[in-house]
Amino acid sequence: MPLSDRIRKLAQKFASPHEAHVSGSSRVGSEETECAVQPASKTRMALGEAWSASDPRTVMGERVGANSYKVNTELLDARLATTPIPTNTWWQNLIVECGDQPIVMGPYMVKSLNESVVVCAPTEMHSNTFVASAWHDDWRMDMAGSTRRVVAYDCVSVTVRYEGSTLATVPLVKGAVFATIVLDTQIVVRLSTIHAIIGVDAGDAPGSTIVQLNNGSTWLIWCESNVVLRQCGMSGLESPIPMQGAVRLALVATPSAIPALLSARTAIPIGGDVSINATNDSAEFAIAWKVRGPGSLLMCAQPHHQHALESAEWMDDVGSYWSSKGTLRVALGTKWQWSESIEPIGFAGHAEPSAEHTEKLRELVAIDARALPTDLHALPPDPYFFGKALARAARIALIADEVDDSHSRDMAVQRVTEWFEPWLNGTNSNPLVYDTEWFGLVSTAGLCDAHADFGQGRYNDHHFHYGYFVYAAAVLAKLHPEWAARHRDALDVFARDYCNLNYNDTAFPLLRCFDIYDGNSWAAGLFAFADSRNQESTSEAINAYYAAYLYALATHRPQIAHIVRAVLQLEARTSRTYWHINDICNVYPHEYSCDKAVVGILWSSKADYATFFGNNPEFIYGIQFLPFTPATALLVKRAWIEKIWAPYLHSISDGAQTDAWREIIDLTYAVVDKNATLERIARIESHDDGNSASNAYYWVATAPEP
Repeated sequence: MPLSDRIRKLAQKFASPHEAHVSGSSRVGSEETECAVQPASKTRMALGEAWSASDPRTVMGERVGANSYKVNTELLDARLATTPIPTNTWWQNLIVECGDQPIVMGPYMVKSLNESVVVCAPTEMHSNTFVASAWHDDWRMDMAGSTRRVVAYDCVSVTVRYEGSTLATVPLVKGAVFATIVLDTQIVVRLSTIHAIIGVDAGDAPGSTIVQLNNGSTWLIWCESNVVLRQCGMSGLESPIPMQGAVRLALVATPSAIPALLSARTAIPIGGDVSINATNDSAEFAIAWKVRGPGSLLMCAQPHHQHALESAEWMDDVGSYWSSKGTLRVALGTKWQWSESIEPIGFAGHAEPSAEHTEKLRELVAIDARALPTDLHALPPDPYFFGKALARAARIALIADEVDDSHSRDMAVQRVTEWFEPWLNGTNSNPLVYDTEWFGLVSTAGLCDAHADFGQGRYNDHHFHYGYFVYAAAVLAKLHPEWAARHRDALDVFARDYCNLNYNDTAFPLLRCFDIYDGNSWAAGLFAFADSRNQESTSEAINAYYAAYLYALATHRPQIAHIVRAVLQLEARTSRTYWHINDICNVYPHEYSCDKAVVGILWSSKADYATFFGNNPEFIYGIQFLPFTPATALLVKRAWIEKIWAPYLHSISDGAQTDAWREIIDLTYAVVDKNATLERIARIESHDDGNSASNAYYWVATAPEP
């Protein structure tokens, strides 16, 4: 059966009730325009119960302010600015700074600029230290006399509206095989490329044009009005007459793909509904793609999707697409569904400590508890390092409780509450405030200084920072429930800031950092980058969702716990896929992956063997491991550590410049050989500011059995 016929037949099988032809009048902001595509509205993620619904303005008292970095309503529709605004989303580049840096849809990168839309199918560029996406202006569509702004978004898409001399709507959807611009008024279409055009042929379907470029690429361009484009000069195309409707561009990965692409030309993805359903044992994720127009929907899947999508109809005859996160495969259908197996996890470690280990833990935890400072001025003033200190003290309390040292437990609990309360009531030196501009919790210093507290006021690393606070809140809810109950609304604010599960929460955006399509979080906030979004420390992202999970458990909110646990499991799997080399798989070229086992910073369009704070190997590896908690077992698997210990980790540990980083590397070996690990950490004299002697020993004693 020809491929195009097979697609038509399978399209009937995978048809979704969300598939519909959407057209007509659409109100965008305060203006009414006639659109051929209705922008996808923000879609409620079907996640269930919410954290506290208390207004943070009330909870925070007088600590409310407006960020000095203002929402630019020339880039974002003013009506969207009245509701919680994404600050760490994959399309953030569209609405920060000048809005002129690319976003990564996969397989395309797109720049949405005033007077033009630029589409790039990036090509691979790599060395021993990075894998990057080379940008080139493959196609620039002229939108002369028009300005753009974001008018709608959901979990997997963003819609850009052009107004002025040209009216157009641009639905940018993750994984779309076509880049699409929908013209709402008649214009002469003008496309230009940085390459030379060496061939232009009419396709087999009305309105289709096959274009060959001198860089070796072939593109299918389809015009909904059935107009065939003609060459104009060495590097241009134009329509012979004014036209309107969709203009769609697709890179042809292989010549045999053209019939399938033509069969899919009329099915335009405009967004998606996302749902997560979870129990103690498993989690079901689903994306129902919203489609305008009939036909077969083709979407690209990343490597972590390819391992998990259930009943996927892979269209390998269409070819595959390159991305910096590995090869993208094409799937047919409007419904994606996959499962994550939930690994057991809780407050306690994975193995029962022996009597000998328990006795040693009592000795260490008593020393650690006594050493916790009573002078609040001795504590760090910024949220990140204070959060680490707070969570460290909470770990000491929890370990003391587990080894039945009630005196040390009560002492540590007292310190945690004494340290935490000034941050809750705003009497610390750098109070947290509720930001009414971007809808979030930020430090006072960060409210006016973009770089203070690691960019905290620009929403950088919020899940890293507040994950430590929420972990401490979870421990207090377990060990001192009366205190936690008194402060519940205030504690909830920390969880809501990065782990809000309720679309109807008018104070915080939905899952601020987590990307349901990519399966990982993005840490970078309101900063524009040429490589788009990034995340460095997967282990701190894991810690953030682990903390929220424990907090939900300890405060008896099982629905929240189930959903957060699902997010945690997916984050762990994508961390092992994209940040770990040769763990689940290897998605990177040999030149990059041949002599290392981790990615230091993963960007939307780049993998870097580096960190933001230095290029020492112990930094690059260690930032993917800290902090050590029972959740570390989701990332640090025996087979992988056994594979990378001798060639990498052993020498990195021995060559580390400080004991703190040496210990972080050594602790990974506990999943292979506990006794050898205890021998190695016996030489450690100082610890990371988020770690302690008792916690290091506890991790080894209770790590999953080799």
